Amino acid sequence: MTTGETQLLQATDRALTAARRLSHENPEWTGKALRIYLSGKGCSGFEYGASFDARDAADESLQLGDVEFVVDPDTAKYMRGSTIDWVDDERGKGFLVENPNHKKFRGKFFKRDGWQEKLIRS
Repeated sequence: MTTGETQLLQATDRALTAARRLSHENPEWTGKALRIYLSGKGCSGFEYGASFDARDAADESLQLGDVEFVVDPDTAKYMRGSTIDWVDDERGKGFLVENPNHKKFRGKFFKRDGWQEKLIRS
């Protein structure tokens, strides 16, 4: 990150705790980074995805506590400064991106009934 450049992303304590828990509960994800990516763009803004994945050479990487996040260069252009949160409420269960670059949009990663299946396939 150069001087004056906005940090790639931030994560809430809830998001970090959820990432650690998911990694611990799924041995195939242990030791892998949490990849955040754009999966599409709809009328209401960007749609996001997440998966536990190995880091690619071109990825931007950020270590927050004991959780590593990776983002491909194209995604990084659009989500710089975003906050990753974890929700488990009436909106559903899953990671949530709050992107200040899209003030009217909060993109939820996972749908209420299939968040874990989507995470596994992502």
